[in-house]
Amino acid sequence: MKRLLLLAIISVAVAACSNTAMRIARINNSIDSLRTVFAPDPRTAVFNVTGQESGGSIILRGETDDIAAESILLSRVEQLAGEPVIDSVEILPERKLGDKIYGIVDVSVGNIYHAPKYQSEMVCQLLLGHTVKILKEHHGWLFVQSEDRYLGWAQPAIITRVDSSELAAYNSKRKLIVTSIFSTLRSKPGDKGATISDAVMADLLSPVGRTGASFEVQFPDGRIGYVPASDVEYQDHYIAKHKPTAEGVEKIAMKMVGFPYLWGGTSTKGVDCSGFTKTVFRMNDIRLPRDASQQVYVGKRVDPGPNFENLRKGDLLFFGTKAEDGKPAKIVHVAIYLGGGYFIQSANRVQINGLLKSDTAFDEFELNRFVMARRILPSK
Repeated sequence: MKRLLLLAIISVAVAACSNTAMRIARINNSIDSLRTVFAPDPRTAVFNVTGQESGGSIILRGETDDIAAESILLSRVEQLAGEPVIDSVEILPERKLGDKIYGIVDVSVGNIYHAPKYQSEMVCQLLLGHTVKILKEHHGWLFVQSEDRYLGWAQPAIITRVDSSELAAYNSKRKLIVTSIFSTLRSKPGDKGATISDAVMADLLSPVGRTGASFEVQFPDGRIGYVPASDVEYQDHYIAKHKPTAEGVEKIAMKMVGFPYLWGGTSTKGVDCSGFTKTVFRMNDIRLPRDASQQVYVGKRVDPGPNFENLRKGDLLFFGTKAEDGKPAKIVHVAIYLGGGYFIQSANRVQINGLLKSDTAFDEFELNRFVMARRILPSK
């Protein structure tokens, strides 16, 4: 009798464990489905949440930067669980960061990493005068989101932290954009002063005044420097004069011929393939996402024609693996079409290659993995 009773107790316990496991599995499946809606791309959104069981209760743990998504998630999980759920999900930015959850970049080019350590992969770069949102801190690193929503880890030393009112005040002020490939800011007007910093194309500077052929500018951290007026232009004037055109795209792209390839690079100090296209189009007042696999969703797909005769200068070319057997295309590379079968890309260095076998710089490798073209520039 005792043996039968023990077996019955064990059977009930096993069944209970099995039911709990099935319930947790259903909850996590629901979380996964919501993740595809609210954070389909982990490069631009945070939704790291799991459901767990502890002491007979269902607990949601993790973090997200979307408070609306977390609210919907909690409601759905409670429906599945049939009982109240313990909500231990942290909404980013972290509370411990206080009010200063924004930052302004203090250096000409700031590197952003996949993980909070220098040995990690560099995923993108931030430019002087541009802004970020700070989501959390870990072991002396800041997890930030750039203006194009790309996520990564930065060293605090490259950013001046500000609160929302300070950010609004900064954004309301007129800026200078660096239009030269490189520039040097000095402690005095002209070229005799000590070097304060370098600057690169698309950096933003806050003007204080003008002295002769130099602008006096203030860095986000308060430093004062002087930049040659020939290297900058008021940002609003520049945008008004440089409407997106094929010729404008070609002009900026050709300025970077020979520049080195750099994985994660998005500045004139070095660019990867999508960093190159992003930089070129940014100087033509078009904001592209960070990666090639994101840029492929911008603009309108174009049928290139058998000899690429339907393409226009300024179209983006995408390369990788074509869609087949029910699998979607995989995009791993991007370039800019120049016309006549030629294109410009960052591969080893920024260089011009051809898609036609008759081209002097024919690139058979890229032709074989060409997937599609997209038109980014507005129609004339």
